[in-house]
Amino acid sequence: MAASGLNASTYDREGRSHIAALADYAMHLMEQMKYINEHSFNNFQMKIGLNMGPVVAGVIGARKPQYDIWGNTVNVSSRMDSTGVPDRIQVS
Repeated sequence: MAASGLNASTYDREGRSHIAALADYAMHLMEQMKYINEHSFNNFQMKIGLNMGPVVAGVIGARKPQYDIWGNTVNVSSRMDSTGVPDRIQVS
């Protein structure tokens, strides 16, 4: 899971460049997966779902704290990933 624009220094309300950066990242991941498959004789496949909207973020866990994000935006993106077509990027 990757997120973009979570704080004031990376969130671009006007130009929405943080969304373009995330889409760029997704496309580079797909290119890298193709390179890995060509050079390792594997056939790994990746599904990516991109969604935009509000999230809640925070640290959970007392023994092993982890930063996580929650919300409908995350759930929709996760569902797009799990039901998506391999080697494709779904956008809501």
